[in-house]
Amino acid sequence: MIVELRSVPDCPNLASVREALYTSLAALGLPAEVTEVVGDYPSPSVLVNGVDVMGGVVDDGAACRLDLPTAEHLRAALQQAMTSESAAVPAGADLQAVDCCAELGNAVRVDRPRRAAQLPDGLRQVHRAVLRHFAATGTAPGPTEISSAAEAVGLDGAAALRQLTAVDLLAVDDGGRLIAAYPFSPVPTPHVVSLGDIDVFAMCAIDALGMAFMLDTDAVITSADPHTGTPIQVIVQRGAATYQPPEAVVVYAASRTTGRSVDTCCSTINFFTSTENAQAWITAHPTLAVTVLDQDEALTLARDIFEPLLA
Repeated sequence: MIVELRSVPDCPNLASVREALYTSLAALGLPAEVTEVVGDYPSPSVLVNGVDVMGGVVDDGAACRLDLPTAEHLRAALQQAMTSESAAVPAGADLQAVDCCAELGNAVRVDRPRRAAQLPDGLRQVHRAVLRHFAATGTAPGPTEISSAAEAVGLDGAAALRQLTAVDLLAVDDGGRLIAAYPFSPVPTPHVVSLGDIDVFAMCAIDALGMAFMLDTDAVITSADPHTGTPIQVIVQRGAATYQPPEAVVVYAASRTTGRSVDTCCSTINFFTSTENAQAWITAHPTLAVTVLDQDEALTLARDIFEPLLA
């Protein structure tokens, strides 16, 4: 769930609405994760999953609003969002949010499809537009392209970017520039994926494998063993993968800290030419949480994470 509190500078009503919001979150047992933004907005406004809880226009310019969000409106909006998110998750699914890279076996944010599915429709369309831009051009969309995609569905580009990074579907640097749109990387990485005439960089080995399933196409992955530097090629064709060398495996490793995938595991999820080389690299990195995946395990994981994103 994405909760945003918007205001103009020095808004006299901000404190009371902020208190009502945090009280409502606590009453419903929700985490107090609120993004506060100051700018030219109807003030103060509370957005839950991109929707104004009072039914106002999201980007209607700076104004001191008279219909202040009340505790009743806040609880109703939060409760409705909780109900919608529960309905979006298949019966029997694990509702516990995966803290990326925190534990052994959690080196990839495996809940990424669920997070994408729970986005409001407009925000999900922006996310998909970013992914499709990478696939079509091999490069990251700029602010103009992101703003155009957001405006096409009635959203503000900067706000959409903040909301997508809040759930780790995208990542940006301190300057607001894209540094990840999982599975795509806007900067060079060891994993190059050829999608017909377009070459793109993948954030990690699992992301590289997942691209073919997300885009429903064949792909050729070129990478290298980080322990020896030996080249590795993977051809994904009709849903199956052929590795060269045939003994190659994937090491699924992460720091033992929570945070964004780009910070905690993208650089340490790699292809290796053999189990022996993988184990040698693991021995040299004792602080990481590590699982060695065989080829079938890696392909299944990649498909599960990325195939739903553009389905």
